[in-house]
Amino acid sequence: MKLGGIIAVSAVLLAASSANGQDFKSKTAPDFTLPGINGSLMTLSKQYGEGPVYISFWATWCKPCREELKIIQGLYEKYSDRGFKVIAINTEGPKAEGKIKSFVKSNGWTFDVLLDKDGEVFRRKYKGFAMPFTVMTDSDGNIVFSTVGFKPGDEKEIEDLILKNLPPSKDNSEDSGSED
Repeated sequence: MKLGGIIAVSAVLLAASSANGQDFKSKTAPDFTLPGINGSLMTLSKQYGEGPVYISFWATWCKPCREELKIIQGLYEKYSDRGFKVIAINTEGPKAEGKIKSFVKSNGWTFDVLLDKDGEVFRRKYKGFAMPFTVMTDSDGNIVFSTVGFKPGDEKEIEDLILKNLPPSKDNSEDSGSED
């Protein structure tokens, strides 16, 4: 299934979630505060304002999750200086907490990794049911993309969405004010 088809299926799932009490009609990502792997708390709504925010719910045992985040790390390195943020939320619970930090380090991930220890954010706020489950917002917190699953090749459409939602590059500022 192409990413466009996955997006369409995700839209149906989001609509169904709305009927179950989740307010996806507003298309604003549900806010949350979770601890990072280093113990500091992060609130989603405080991440807005600079550029798109990519939120991925994942687990160490999930091969598509690992493939996705490896590729997303490259996009993060490429666009983080323009405001692109990545929040990877591990859903395995407190028993896995010890191995997650070393797992993240061994994979070279430099984006924020949070812990959804009781699954409250994944299951209740986002109505997640399978991983990887990904949501991307614009700089105002509006959902511009959501999907379940990941396969190589999806990153092309994800990168297009990142570029569409990034603020203009400072390098292009000279081009916008041409004198004719």
